[in-house]
Amino acid sequence: MQKNWIFMIYLAVCAGWDGKTRRIPNWLTVVGLAGGVVMAGMQGIWEATGMYGAAMAAFGRAVTAVAAGMCLYRFRVIGAGDVKLAAVIVAWLGFAQGDAGIFAGLCLGAVWSFGRLVRRGILWKRFSYLAGYVRDYLTTGKIAAYYNRERDGDEAAIPLGVCLAVGTVVVMFFAGNGA
Repeated sequence: MQKNWIFMIYLAVCAGWDGKTRRIPNWLTVVGLAGGVVMAGMQGIWEATGMYGAAMAAFGRAVTAVAAGMCLYRFRVIGAGDVKLAAVIVAWLGFAQGDAGIFAGLCLGAVWSFGRLVRRGILWKRFSYLAGYVRDYLTTGKIAAYYNRERDGDEAAIPLGVCLAVGTVVVMFFAGNGA
């Protein structure tokens, strides 16, 4: 259970950092990934997988999550720090619980983003940008960044790392692994 508290503290640090700076530093994700691999290895000592097998499985999950997340990053739908945080989440929790936490975080992010767009009165403006983006992609076949901070500003963006962290903690508690 201490493993889960350590991970929740780590998620709180990531959420705080992302909420304040809109970035999750590489060193913080490296620390989280290393912690997840080490914790998986330590848990593997007492399980049939063994320390090395459990640690390599955690690292493999992280690589898989980065590969999947890079599709969203390629279109600049989410940031690279968010992709790396998702990798850390599945390294610590495994695919079932990690994916559930990421999904919950994405749902939370969708609700937060929708509310932000409505509150600021820019919902239809952003939908028209999305329609134009899809039209341009379908006609030219070129992948461009959907979101560009310099061009679009911060009025529509949310710190997704906060949502991923909160969604993961909620799933951990509902799965009975929180305390």
